Amino acid sequence: MGPGRRGCLTSLEVDDLAATLAADLQRVDDRRARGVFFTPPDVAARLTALAVESTDHGTATTVVDPACGAGAFLLAAGRCMVDWGVADPATVARRHLFGADIDPASVEACRQLLASWAGIEPSEVAGVVVGDPLRAGIAIWPDGPAAGFEAVVGNPPFLGQLRAATTASAADREALRSRYPGLVAAYTDMAWLFLAAGLDLLADDGRMVLVQPQSVLAARDAGPIRDLLVTEASLIGLWWDQSGVFAGHVEVCAPVVRRTPSGRRGAVQVLVDREVVRSGTALPPEVGETWGTVVAEVLGIPQILTSDHGPASGRVGDLAGVTAGFRQHFYGLVAGVAERTGPDDSRPPMVTTALVDPLCLRWAQQPCRFDGRRWRAPVVDLAAVATVQPEVGQWFADRQRPKLLVASQTSVVEVVADPVGSLVPVTPLVVVEPNDPADLETLWRLAAALSAPPITALAMRRSLGAARSSARLRLSASQVADLPLPLDTATWTQGAALAYDLHTSSDLSTDAGAWRTFGRIMAEAYGVVAGDEVDALVDWWWSRHPARL
Repeated sequence: MGPGRRGCLTSLEVDDLAATLAADLQRVDDRRARGVFFTPPDVAARLTALAVESTDHGTATTVVDPACGAGAFLLAAGRCMVDWGVADPATVARRHLFGADIDPASVEACRQLLASWAGIEPSEVAGVVVGDPLRAGIAIWPDGPAAGFEAVVGNPPFLGQLRAATTASAADREALRSRYPGLVAAYTDMAWLFLAAGLDLLADDGRMVLVQPQSVLAARDAGPIRDLLVTEASLIGLWWDQSGVFAGHVEVCAPVVRRTPSGRRGAVQVLVDREVVRSGTALPPEVGETWGTVVAEVLGIPQILTSDHGPASGRVGDLAGVTAGFRQHFYGLVAGVAERTGPDDSRPPMVTTALVDPLCLRWAQQPCRFDGRRWRAPVVDLAAVATVQPEVGQWFADRQRPKLLVASQTSVVEVVADPVGSLVPVTPLVVVEPNDPADLETLWRLAAALSAPPITALAMRRSLGAARSSARLRLSASQVADLPLPLDTATWTQGAALAYDLHTSSDLSTDAGAWRTFGRIMAEAYGVVAGDEVDALVDWWWSRHPARL
């Protein structure tokens, strides 16, 4: 019996209908370009159960999806409530399920799906409405529970602000800033804001599970939202997908949040992959922390640095200025970049992330891409850059001094030294400049510290989710500046000498023995002294190292 008619479909028929409705919506326009992804029914069911089924507080009896799409999560919630004896399907669909979407076609599809499952007319699914709870809140459900919903579930659209198709207008962002004071920054993904909206919709002791891009764990502009969730609620679980549920599109996670009084915090249950299986527990994150540490153990990232590495041990920023260019610096180079004409060409080399390997510069050894072109040995006419954009030209002129360049989107922290001070860094390279330009000893000591295995482990834990892949790390200038320095200065000096040798000798750049010796020395410099712990750390670091690959 088709949608809109009385009589229940079989479970298989309902699943087929759900897939058909989602596919039909996908064909209407390119929803993926707008950050909308269909959630597989099995994943929706397992994630929904985390919010709806609660052995200690009973099954949720009011469930809302604030971005319901074709209704995969609400269908899963309805099935949960029927299985747990809340009510029959028709009653659940009429009185216990609520949803909203700004797209009328999605609302119609959701009503059809729930009505077909429950054996009622679509018009009777009154709790699913056209509306925007991100901006209007609970008011769009006049017949909803006044004290809030017992469960919030769903997969809101991922609207990152670095893609033109998903960028919010200035007026829209200003309205959201008014609605969510302190939570909307330049690069806030709208999916993150659904966590704040969901918290507003949640009743006391209610649970929320909303699928998110993994960037929510570490992105700077997600920080205020993370802090909101651990102060006004509790992070009781975190689902982390490594199985590619949305393969080829985006890596995802889902915080499991319970609305509890401040201070009530316990261990965080870690769940993984499409099967949403329990993998272990982690300590809850503190205010101001990223959440990468919650899933670090699952990914096998070593926990090395301890409380001994506090402010007293020093930070990279104590010995050097740390900065990075922005978009204007990237595009400002276009006016001055050219191919080197020969060995007598005095224009400084331009270096992209692709040309940075650990303690090894690949300029003129391998090609790179910039401004849509492939370059063999790119150089920059800084005078031409300054003529077109004086401020950008001055910024690059100021970078013509001894420095380190730290790459982004890498599997280990990758650093090259520029003791002469001639390299021109392309965004998003992070630039580390010793406070005294003539102090080359500090330059090599910092090169060794940043290249050390414990720093890669720490950086992975702090930045997990910020890179394009969970197997890679991405550090901002402020994060690089905040990385700790070694405790054992004598061993650090040995490591700095070996870093110099690795950087200046092409024979050593791929020498496994030299690299592993360096890794052990710098692990000890950071206080890792137990032999098995040193070996485990170096093995993990070396397994990811480009020189090995």
